[in-house]
Amino acid sequence: MKNLFKYAFVFVASALALTACTDDYEYDAPAPYQGLYITGEQSSFTFTPADEDQSFNVKVVRPQGGNAETISLESDNELFDVPESITYEAGQTEAEFTVHCALEPGQAETLNITLPEGSYDLNYFSGTFTITVNCDYVWEEAGSATLYSELLIYGFGMQPVEDVPVWHAVGTQMYRLKSAYRNGYDIDFYVDDDYNADYLPADQDTGLTYSGSTFHLYYYPAYGNTFTNEGNVFTMNVYIMNATSNFGTWDEAFVWDGWPGE
Repeated sequence: MKNLFKYAFVFVASALALTACTDDYEYDAPAPYQGLYITGEQSSFTFTPADEDQSFNVKVVRPQGGNAETISLESDNELFDVPESITYEAGQTEAEFTVHCALEPGQAETLNITLPEGSYDLNYFSGTFTITVNCDYVWEEAGSATLYSELLIYGFGMQPVEDVPVWHAVGTQMYRLKSAYRNGYDIDFYVDDDYNADYLPADQDTGLTYSGSTFHLYYYPAYGNTFTNEGNVFTMNVYIMNATSNFGTWDEAFVWDGWPGE
C-alpha cells in the first residue's frame, strides 16, 4: 500500500512539474505572410456581344502594408490593357485596377499577370495569376432533336432523348445540341452551306460519369471517324473514352426536327 501511494505521489509530482514547464515555455507564433499576391473577383469570365464593357477587376495585395512603393507588373496578352505597375500609399494593403478587352464572338483568350521575382512567397503564391476570358456567340433557336445514342442505350440502359433543343450561333455554321446527354453539357456540330454534316469538335464532354470518370466523344477523322447525314438524320461516328479506357467507335445519331436543309 505504501508503495502504491509512493508511486502515485511521484506521478502527480511529475505531472505538476511538466505543467509548470509547459506554462513557462513561450511558443513562437507563425510568422505572418509577408509576400504579395494577386486575386480577383474570379478567374474566368464570359461576355456576350451585347456587353458594351468587357472588363473585370484585379487586386494586388500586400497583407502587412508598409511604406509607399511602386510594384511592376508583367502580362502576356496585348488584347488586355493591364497596367505596367501599381502604386501603394504608405500603409495601403490593396491596389486594385480594372482590365478591359474587346473580344469578338467565339473568341477565347488567356491572360497571365505576373509579379516581380522575389516579391512573393512561393509557399503561398506562384507569382502568376491566370484569367480565362471568353466572348460567347449570339444564339438563336433552330428546332429540336431526338438523340439516339448507343452510349445511352447500351451503356446506360436508357431510352432515346426527345426534345433536345438545337441552337444556332448567329453568323456561323455552328449548331449545338443543348444539354444532350446531361444537363449543362452541350454537343456542338458544324454544317456546310447546304446544312449537311461538316465536322465535329475533337473532344466533347457528355457529362455522363462512371466510377468517377466522365465519358467524352472524340472525333478523329484521320482514324476513321465520320460525321454524316441523310436528310435530317445525322450520325456522329466517334470514339468514346474516359480517363482510363477507350471503348472504341460508337454511332451517336440524332434526328433534327426543323433542319434548315429541308
